[in-house]
Amino acid sequence: MKNIILISLLFICQSSLFAQPGRENPRNSPDANPYEKVLEDTARGKRTAKFLKNFITPQVLRDYFTSSPCNDYQVLSEIRIQQFEAFVQQFLSGPSDPKQMKMATENFKKAGTGKSFEQIDYHFGFIEKQGTFTTDQQTPVENLICRAKGSIQALKSELAYLKALKKIFPETPGVDDGISRIEEGLKHYPDNKSLLALIKKNRDGEIADVYMPKAVTRNPEQEDWFKQYFTQKYPGYTLVSQALLSADWYVKKNDISGLPEYRQIGTAIGAKGPDGKCRIIKIDLYQDYMGGKFSSSRFKEFTVQEMACENLK
Repeated sequence: MKNIILISLLFICQSSLFAQPGRENPRNSPDANPYEKVLEDTARGKRTAKFLKNFITPQVLRDYFTSSPCNDYQVLSEIRIQQFEAFVQQFLSGPSDPKQMKMATENFKKAGTGKSFEQIDYHFGFIEKQGTFTTDQQTPVENLICRAKGSIQALKSELAYLKALKKIFPETPGVDDGISRIEEGLKHYPDNKSLLALIKKNRDGEIADVYMPKAVTRNPEQEDWFKQYFTQKYPGYTLVSQALLSADWYVKKNDISGLPEYRQIGTAIGAKGPDGKCRIIKIDLYQDYMGGKFSSSRFKEFTVQEMACENLK
């Protein structure tokens, strides 16, 4: 009996590991509708109060668009936007409380659409930056496309909200401008091909601006230490150039005793990989202070950055 229970628990744990993040929550199921029971109460006051409480930008799980595949999340976000639009239409087709609506109108007139514009600027900026971050050189392009899609869906969600805002509270300042900015901006990303072109352009631009740093000193012995480590750690790579980044050892001393703990130097190695791409690999070498002397060399890479091979000099 115990074995059966253990096997069952193991199966459950394994299933949860392979489940897509967020989808194990029933509320994130395409079959769920967060607005389904909001307007069940037909009394004007309660109905209006519940609507206003839930009248926010529809949730599209944008933070889950981190890696490929992300089509399920894209479909789910479209469903949530459609459910929000139906929710707004349902409210407009029934009774509402004039006092609450008047107060809400004044509140929206005062608040304006500043928060929406912050989101609009952020998401368009985020899309345009895909391929420019340091880690993007190693990140699969499919994942970068998914990141961009997450912001696209967030913008579509904001668009649905602004259109509903215009329909219910037309006196809210900035609504038309917000709608126009999103609609015009989204025209630049009609499909995966357009996102791929954007990412490639950004990557190529970033790579072209990467150069080997200048050596601050020459030390054949130290350079050889790094070469030996690099050869072992990066088989198939061709070392083209190296630049020591430390003119002398940095010595870390104990704050209390004043005795050395370790010393450190760094280098940059420019190399061409077996995939034909060139990279700068920056490496630190540490030697711990033991028995009155420095020994036990250990290495640590702190950046690996792709570069144009013609800049590898």
